[in-house]
Amino acid sequence: MEIGLADTIKALRGELSRAMADGEGRPVRLRVQSVKLDVQVAVTASAEAGGGVKFWVLTADGKATEATSTTHTISLELTAETADGGSVLTDSARGARLED
Repeated sequence: MEIGLADTIKALRGELSRAMADGEGRPVRLRVQSVKLDVQVAVTASAEAGGGVKFWVLTADGKATEATSTTHTISLELTAETADGGSVLTDSARGARLED
């Protein structure tokens, strides 16, 4: 099963959106400033017209099987923000209190 890097980031965005929704109206929320994502990817080159280079995220048992694949670990440092440039706030399930 091939999982594209864009699909991986899309799933992460969905999880952060759900965490934001869960935090609405809660007394304590956590501000997400950055997200570090370390993934192992297979980089494949396609000889087909318009094929280009693709990044596939490897699953736990994933192996690059094509002769034109190379496996790499990449780290992405992402800054989380809302559509209008605001901070992402999520729920704190522990009920901790923040002091100013």
